[in-house]
Amino acid sequence: MKLNLFEDKNLKEEHVDLYYTNMRPVISQIIDTVNSERPSFSGRPADEDLDDWEETILNPGDIYYFDYVDRKLFAYTETGVFRLMNTLVSCEEMLWNYGFVRVSKSNLINIYKIKQLKPDINMKVYAFFDNGERICINRSYKKAFNEYLQRMRRIKQ
Repeated sequence: MKLNLFEDKNLKEEHVDLYYTNMRPVISQIIDTVNSERPSFSGRPADEDLDDWEETILNPGDIYYFDYVDRKLFAYTETGVFRLMNTLVSCEEMLWNYGFVRVSKSNLINIYKIKQLKPDINMKVYAFFDNGERICINRSYKKAFNEYLQRMRRIKQ
């Protein structure tokens, strides 16, 4: 695929022209990306009260994983843990096209932050992240996880 980029300071409106021979997943992803702004989340540091007004805008690319514990959703980043007011299901729906996949009832992980996948006994698989943490990929989610990885690999090609 050939990519041409042009910077024009006098341009009044940015636009994208896309020429393709047939619709492939990568073309579909480009269209989805152009049509929608990349989602972002606002969260409060997990160790602070929710009554405080300080919120941090979180870029999905900075999030290692989401964890749903005690009816609360947390996002784990390199800089800390943040409490979000979203649901895990809404995060999954917003981020499925950005490398996030459900691996258990309470975890949604960013495949681009995985350093290593390591099998364990009883058919368990652990995802080790760049930051040293690990998450268990539940057996019942393993097939969907592998299919998602294959799908994302095809899109990258």
